[in-house]
Amino acid sequence: MQTFKIKRKIKSTLIRINELSQFKNKNIELEIKVSEIEPEKERPVKNFAGIFNKYADKTLIKNENIAWELAVREKSENYRR
Repeated sequence: MQTFKIKRKIKSTLIRINELSQFKNKNIELEIKVSEIEPEKERPVKNFAGIFNKYADKTLIKNENIAWELAVREKSENYRR
């Protein structure tokens, strides 16, 4: 005996169950249990903009325009001024 649990929205009285194709041309007993389920509730979208603001170092804002240049200089230590 095999058990199949299928959840889907029923749009008509004609139901096609592809999982039963392996039983084609065989004698089977089919037991159907129907229960209505609640649709899943949508989760609220959380906005994370500014979540790390409390960790920001405001003294480094002036260096933002040259941040890439500073990182490359620091990494290679082979640079000209």
